[in-house]
Amino acid sequence: MKKVVFFDIDGTLVSRQNYIPESTKRAIKELKKRDILPVIATGRATVLLEEVKDELEIDSYIAMNGQYIVLEGQPIYTNPISEDLLVRLMEQASEDRKGIVLCGTEDIFSNSVISLVQRSSILKVLKSIGKIIPNKIQMSLFSRLIRKPPKSEDYKGKDICQVILEIREQDEAAYRENFKELHFTRSNDYTVDVISSGVSKATGIERIIKMLDVDLENTYAFGDSLNDLEMIQYVGTGVSMGNGWDELKKVADMITADVSEDGIEKGLKKLNLIP
Repeated sequence: MKKVVFFDIDGTLVSRQNYIPESTKRAIKELKKRDILPVIATGRATVLLEEVKDELEIDSYIAMNGQYIVLEGQPIYTNPISEDLLVRLMEQASEDRKGIVLCGTEDIFSNSVISLVQRSSILKVLKSIGKIIPNKIQMSLFSRLIRKPPKSEDYKGKDICQVILEIREQDEAAYRENFKELHFTRSNDYTVDVISSGVSKATGIERIIKMLDVDLENTYAFGDSLNDLEMIQYVGTGVSMGNGWDELKKVADMITADVSEDGIEKGLKKLNLIP
């Protein structure tokens, strides 16, 4: 009987101190020994999850909150945002002096709004992931932050699947109203992830388990923030990390310990998925 476990990255697989706990590495290895498939489910762009999946030797992942899916090393789904929507969103962000990062399947592009350069909030969020983002990517991001906004030809013909918008929660409602074709999901106080309406980590999970012919009752998910809500509610058993947001804990079937207190390993053992 095939089972699948889905894991968020930041605050779930990776601690606030920017490392993957040894207990988590052990737990992932134990899952594989028991023919249980571990899958990463993250809001990160593909280029920002490479080192995590390599360190854990996981080759199945849902990236950009369900917009891009790879199963056992093979891409199975890509859902780019239309160019006209991207242009509208970038124009609005520029007018509001908000920073934007465009996340593609292979690269990242950013505008260079003064407020973003001064506070560097998006760069701060991305760099807070520490060693998980290679230095060359950090430098590339920084160089883009101080450049003029990308021209359409920079990303024309490339699949842009997610936008990271530098905006506080209290200012989010206006964007939701003006861009009803898009879905806004938040994992931190500084930025919001913007994807296509009707897409989430949960829809990514649905696609994967249909391809694998896995019953929903044999699916599990671990997460910590608001962009994990849909998947925690969708799977057979949803687990919130001890360091998770209160809103997530309220809908989770189980709450495990903090990520830095062996939360993944303890949770998997409590579920009898590993010894």
